[in-house]
Amino acid sequence: MKTKGLILIFIFSFFLLACSPLEVVRLFGSGTKPFKQKGKIFTKVINQDFFSTYDAVFSIFGGLKASFYRGSRQKGLAIFTNLNVSFPQANSSTEVAVFFREIEPKKTEIKISSLNHHLSEFIAEKIFEALE
Repeated sequence: MKTKGLILIFIFSFFLLACSPLEVVRLFGSGTKPFKQKGKIFTKVINQDFFSTYDAVFSIFGGLKASFYRGSRQKGLAIFTNLNVSFPQANSSTEVAVFFREIEPKKTEIKISSLNHHLSEFIAEKIFEALE
């Protein structure tokens, strides 16, 4: 009986890892690496506090009909998907990451990245224009 349980766990683990290794990696917190290493990053310092900037970016993505995928204020990260409504060249699963870092009490650095370079440029223009 114990052996059958171990075999079932092994088979389940194999399918979990074989079917979607990238999603398994994301569960362990290394899902932002591709954005930082391979994505084109657009950076700007905004003259607003961290929380106002974070909320404003969420509002902008809401206007673009995007969906929040994952992230948190504590990590200074927000990842959005479903940008194909506003940017037809992207598919619904294309992700855009927004990294936030407070530089001073009223200054926040925003970094926008996506593996789709045209999408990250489009989003950066929208966000930076709206926050100025």
